[in-house]
Amino acid sequence: MRVWLWAGIEFAVLAVLACVRAKLWTYGSDTGTFAQIVADAFNGMRNGVENGTHLRYHFSPSLGLLWPFVGLTRSALPLQLVQAAATVASAPLVAALARPYAGAKLAERLGFLTLLYPPLLALGFDEFHELGLFTPLVLGLFVAADRSRWLWFAACAIVAVGLREDAALTLVFFGLVLVAIGLRPAAVGQGLLDRRPLDPRATAIAGAGLACGAAAIFAIYYTVLALHFGGWGPSHFYVYSFANGPLALVLSPLTHPREFAGEIFTLGRLTYVLEALVPLAFLPLFSWWATLALPGAAVVLLANSGYVWRMGDHYAALWIPWLLVATIMGVVVQARKRSLRVAKVWTTASAALCIVFLIAFDPLHPLHYLHPYYHDLADARRAFDCVPENASVSTVDEWFSAVAARRPRATIDLTSGVDYLVYADDFPGSEYQVHIRSAVAAEVARGEYRAICRFGDVIVYRAAGVK
Repeated sequence: MRVWLWAGIEFAVLAVLACVRAKLWTYGSDTGTFAQIVADAFNGMRNGVENGTHLRYHFSPSLGLLWPFVGLTRSALPLQLVQAAATVASAPLVAALARPYAGAKLAERLGFLTLLYPPLLALGFDEFHELGLFTPLVLGLFVAADRSRWLWFAACAIVAVGLREDAALTLVFFGLVLVAIGLRPAAVGQGLLDRRPLDPRATAIAGAGLACGAAAIFAIYYTVLALHFGGWGPSHFYVYSFANGPLALVLSPLTHPREFAGEIFTLGRLTYVLEALVPLAFLPLFSWWATLALPGAAVVLLANSGYVWRMGDHYAALWIPWLLVATIMGVVVQARKRSLRVAKVWTTASAALCIVFLIAFDPLHPLHYLHPYYHDLADARRAFDCVPENASVSTVDEWFSAVAARRPRATIDLTSGVDYLVYADDFPGSEYQVHIRSAVAAEVARGEYRAICRFGDVIVYRAAGVK
């Protein structure tokens, strides 16, 4: 109950911060993009930023479950609140999973540790992404399998597999592990994490179903859907001089070992791994369950952009739940092989490290997000009142996210090809001043756009021919 209480308190804090960020217009374009995707969930998942359907980038039919939150409120804020709730729900799930193996006291400590884990906490504060829902679903799969609650297992599996194709890839490996556990010759025993499931045959069947379903989703998306929509959008993250695309990159340790090692084994990636393991006091490494984090970690660490393997970003959700499960068993190993007191010392040390990381290397970056980027948002709000809601309009990232749920044709950073432009002459940022502002001025000079409303330095431009 104390874990639930503190989870509720943490949710309240994250919810307040989400409301503050929404009021200050500091959510980046991803929140607005997903608001449009969810609002259009049953009509192609179209959005302005991706210039068409989201299916070209990711397979996320489970987002349709969130339609009422956006469709009825016409706001992106509920998505942020759902993500915050998913984040804090991970703590009671960890405690529930740990209790049969670690006992009530250690399970409670592990629940508290989950609430403090910086990479997970950052997901609750970050812009909305479908992967922000992945951790509680994976933990739910573990709890359901551990208790032989197969209807709950099936429900979590269906939603998790439909979140995203790379998340489905990690579930293939989990399913295969369940098959191996179920087929392992052992007496019926205490639970899944001891490799002695209560119902071995059902565990194997459930694992096979999960592995086959996730593999089918992964294969169909890449071989059929992505090709139908013109190729997989994020493939550029896996292009190197020695490998063009994910498959070539996976094979490159054999085909180009020297080049692969030089590009992948970098200091930045090492510090990323340390930011994952150090707050957990390396406890996951005491359990073989940590190997399940490898597929998701590979998806992240093989990317050519530091944006992907930057702590605090949503890609971390691909490996977070597996490390949390391994942490449970790492603590159990300490309790069984050494003593309960030693296990408590490890959890205390881990909690202290989490606090140190939240202070010294905080992946939430609250000082960056909890103040407005623009000095007069009232002018920006009045400017959008000049633009019809169904018109196509382009603006900056943060303003886009603030209006996207009500404006299905809104997009970002364009200076032509849309009905309206909403920009400010004094919006901060050298890139904006050099590229966007000068491009808008050129369009106005050519007569393609003209200013129709001005509030302070915020100007609304309408395209020639639009009435």
